[in-house]
Formats: sequence, C-alpha cells, structure tokens
Amino acid sequence: MTRKDPLLQPFQLKHLTLRNRIMSTSHEPAYSEEGMPKQRYRLYHVEKAKGGIALTMTAGSAVVSEDSPAAFGNLYAYKDEIVPWLKDLADECHEYGTAVMIQITHLGRRTNWNKADWLPVLAPSPIREPAHRSFPKTAEDWDLDRIVRDYAAAASRMQAAGLDGIELEAYGHLLDGFWSPATNQRDDDYNGSLDNRLRFTRRVLDAIRAAVGTEFIVGVRMVADEDWSKGLSREEGVEIAQRLVADGKIDFLNLIKGHIETDAALSKVIPIQGMPAAPHLDFTGEVRAATQFPVFHAARINDVATARHAIAEGKLDMVGMTRAHIADPHIAKKISEGREAEIRPCVGATYCLDRIYEGHEALCIHNPATGREATMPHIIRRST
Repeated sequence: MTRKDPLLQPFQLKHLTLRNRIMSTSHEPAYSEEGMPKQRYRLYHVEKAKGGIALTMTAGSAVVSEDSPAAFGNLYAYKDEIVPWLKDLADECHEYGTAVMIQITHLGRRTNWNKADWLPVLAPSPIREPAHRSFPKTAEDWDLDRIVRDYAAAASRMQAAGLDGIELEAYGHLLDGFWSPATNQRDDDYNGSLDNRLRFTRRVLDAIRAAVGTEFIVGVRMVADEDWSKGLSREEGVEIAQRLVADGKIDFLNLIKGHIETDAALSKVIPIQGMPAAPHLDFTGEVRAATQFPVFHAARINDVATARHAIAEGKLDMVGMTRAHIADPHIAKKISEGREAEIRPCVGATYCLDRIYEGHEALCIHNPATGREATMPHIIRRST
C-alpha cells in the first residue's frame, strides 16, 4: 500500500497523537509475577512497540481492590509498588513511539473468594457466575463507597507511572453488572431506571476525574449489547454509550457485543477458528455513528484487509488486532515496509486464551517467541 493506507494514518485522541490506527486491546497474558508487570510482561509489550503498533493496552484487567482477587494473573492496581514496574514498561514503549494505557477493574463476581485472601466476592446481586462458581455477596453502600475510592486511587497510580491513559472494564465485571437486568436485582437507587443503573459507574468516573484531572485520558471498554434475552438490550446499550459520552468524563469507547455467561457465549465475544471474522464490526460502526465519538474495537480482526476496511469505511477509529499481535508483534512495521505477505497469521486457534483459562500463561502455536522475548528473538536472520 501507499502512504495513503488508512491503517497508517495518525489519530488524534485528545492531546495524544497515535502514529497509526493499529492497537492491541487489553488482555491478560498471565505473565505477571506477584501481581507486578516485571521483565517478561514488559518485554512482551515492548516487542509490539518495536513492531510499530500505535497503542498497546496492558492488563486485562488490573484489579483496583483487594476483594477483587486475581483470576487470570491480573495485575494489582491497588498496590503502590506497581508504579515503578509500569513506569519501566511505559518508558521503554515510549522510546519506540508507542502509547501505553491500562485497563482497570473490579472483577465483581467474575472471580472467586479462594483466589487470594478469602474475602467475599462482591456483585450488585447474589447471582452466581458459572465460570468461577462464586456465590457473590450483595455489595452494600460501604462496599461501593470504598470501591469508588479504590478506582480513584488506582487511576492516580497509573497516572504516576507515566501511562498515557486508562480504560475501565464494563464487560462481565462489576460496573456493567449494575447495567444488566440479568445481574442486577437490587431494590435500591442502583436499579430501575437507566440512570439508576448507571449511578455507580458515574460515581466511579467522577472520583477518577477528581483524582487525575481533566487532561488524563480515560475510556470505557463496555458491552453495548449483551445479545441475551434476559440481558442488556442493544437499545439500552447504545443509550448507555450516548449518556456516558454526554457526561463528558470519558475520551473513548471500546465496544463489545455479547455476554460471557456460558463458554458458547464467550466464543461469540472472542470468536475462535472456524467462526466468522470480525462479527461485531458493523454493529460497532453503528454505535460510532450514533455517538460520534472515538471508538476502539477488537473481535477476531486478524487480517490486514479487514482492519483496513474497518478504518476506511469509518466503522472504527482504532482497530484492535490483539491475538494477531500475539502471532506477529511486527504487523504495523511490515505494512509500512510493504511486507504484508510476511505477516505471520493468527488463525484463531485460541491456544493463547485456552492456556490462560487452564491457569497457565499465554503462548502461541504460530509464534514460539511470544512470551519468551528474554531468551528467544522474534526476528530470525537468514544464515549466510
């Protein structure tokens, strides 16, 4: 492609200039050590920076509270000691021209009490989560007050680490648990009208803005349609997106469609080999049109042609090629050098994710160097 390639055009997000339209969305490779992003974690992201990516999102997600115990090797955003580790990661990625953000969350019911300190798992209502089999406690007022403070403190740590921004996870976790009729059965001011169901999210965003100011970039990765008969509808999901935009506290939306109540449902959110590519791209474009706001999205956009189409047709502002970068972290560099044919493809085998759900770290069937950057090169020079 020529210099007019849509994927290679910069994108202005608030004060931050992203050098192209390619990003890796937040995900947890489970390379953390005691909740910290040490050498292995850092080198994994730095390799993508070397490969020309505009934005790498770390963590999936970093937990803001001690009663949100790590389920998949999550980072500990509630600990001050994370700041220097993240600063090292961000500084090195910045040296290669890549922006760095992080996703923070309270996992809500998507974890279990026996993962850490045996504290009760919290949720809007005591509805069991099948994957982790937790029986959550209904979050009480003092729980919510503390968690709001925890979010603000975590955001301040991320800012102190020199990250370019944060996003809040609202997909299967605590925040969106209040939004969905499937998980919110409260009889107080946090249920009923859409504004009531958004009350906790808005409290969190208000506290974060009070802590980090107006210039620090804050976004939300949110479900805009649970595609579930008893869940959040498309109409309400789009309305939530519009209301969050209108509130003026966020700078981008990162959109998800679907729910994760079953493994079959999860496979529609994160499509695997043999399933359609980019199944939610058109829906995401519709939400972008409805909000007129910066939109990110990832769901099996694993080839350059689809990514280019997403940007060229105005469906996205930043295209997430997350598993694609596990297979080949040098996608942007190869595009810019006219070497698309050399990109190592992600085939959607999802070995990376399967290993995490089995309690291991992410590896790739197509790229043995992923996660082994300290000892194995991604670029192997031809022998002479």
